[in-house]
Amino acid sequence: MSTSNMEFSPIMFIIMGIAFVFISYFMGMMIHSAWMYEDSPKLPRNSKKAWILCMAAGAGVTGWMFAYGYYVNF
Repeated sequence: MSTSNMEFSPIMFIIMGIAFVFISYFMGMMIHSAWMYEDSPKLPRNSKKAWILCMAAGAGVTGWMFAYGYYVNF
């Protein structure tokens, strides 16, 4: 009986999930600072709606980078 390594280990999914959360959060912060302080001076700086939209945009950009980076290698 032979033992083989799993192609996808559980720790890999955990690390990828944590990396996705951190990268998308910082991407959202960059989008938020660019949008709120440069492009949209009429919105209040502590707008919850703008923060949520920027975090969603950061998650979208990061999701696209992860998906493109995964599928372009095949």
